[in-house]
Amino acid sequence: MAKRRRLNAPTAEELAKITEGFAAKPDSKRPSALGVNVPPIARVAGEAAAHSGAEAADARRYQAAKEAGLLAQKIPLAQIETEHLSRDRMQVDEADMAELKHSILAHGLRMPIEVLPLEPTEGSPRYGLISGWRRVSALRALAMETGREDFTSIPALIRAPKEASDAYISMVEENEIRADLSHYERGRIAVISAKQGAFETVEDAVNALFAAGSKAKRSKIRSFALIFEALGDLLQFPTRLSERAGLRLAAALKGDQTSALRAALANSAGLSFESEWRALEDVLKDYEALGKKAKAERRAPKPARYGEIDLANGIKIEKINGEGYIDIRFTGRQADNELVDTVMLEIQRLLEQE
Repeated sequence: MAKRRRLNAPTAEELAKITEGFAAKPDSKRPSALGVNVPPIARVAGEAAAHSGAEAADARRYQAAKEAGLLAQKIPLAQIETEHLSRDRMQVDEADMAELKHSILAHGLRMPIEVLPLEPTEGSPRYGLISGWRRVSALRALAMETGREDFTSIPALIRAPKEASDAYISMVEENEIRADLSHYERGRIAVISAKQGAFETVEDAVNALFAAGSKAKRSKIRSFALIFEALGDLLQFPTRLSERAGLRLAAALKGDQTSALRAALANSAGLSFESEWRALEDVLKDYEALGKKAKAERRAPKPARYGEIDLANGIKIEKINGEGYIDIRFTGRQADNELVDTVMLEIQRLLEQE
């Protein structure tokens, strides 16, 4: 049988050393604060509180992102009003729409639309469309064609523009990047947004909506804005106007040809762009011919006034009367010795004629 070891109680001195040893090596599993060991229940409570605080911070960040319109949310298509803003795009290419629908069927919708909240109707939320008209149209068409439930709602970023101008800028920016607008559509939306009070003037609208464009581009858009204001109610195929054609029209409108152009459109059958343009071009040709005639008349030599003649090439001929003599002075960049010698020989020829 094994011999039992007799246990003796430690002396006071030995107990003190043992206590000092534990104090020098605190339990790593029991975190302490300010040198005080934390009981396990307190540690669990602290960890729970820290976790709860992190969750609250995450919730606040989530809410802030949601309110800022940074989180996409599923919205029923029935709650979206696509015509809340006047759209900048007037026509949609059928081939492009078919391609978009095919992409959504194959891969789903990859980009959310943008909307702004409107006043609810009978407790039902309503949203005004800012950007994404083609995507909404494609989904609505797919919902009708397939009957699939997943095509009756769409991911959307809910924005809260401070002013109407912000909404128009967002809409135009998206179309400028994704699907280039015609000059006429750009001019049209500038006029409409200004008339709806989003901007004080059409000039302000063009500068804000197309701020990224060059100065020359904005100048062209202003020309097409003038066309929309003067002829927009009569034009049947305005988006077919080329840049050159639009600038010719704008020049004629600035030259007081509005009445003539409107009359030409009113009398035109307007069955095609070609026939519509022929009617307009008849007026333009007459106007431009008058302009050429006026320019030619301005270039013609002016009759002498007070002894001066201004030539089209920039030379000025002056008669200077003195006591006992009359001088002829030639001034201008092309007035050189060779010119004077030629003139003197011609004067000699004239004076020597019998």
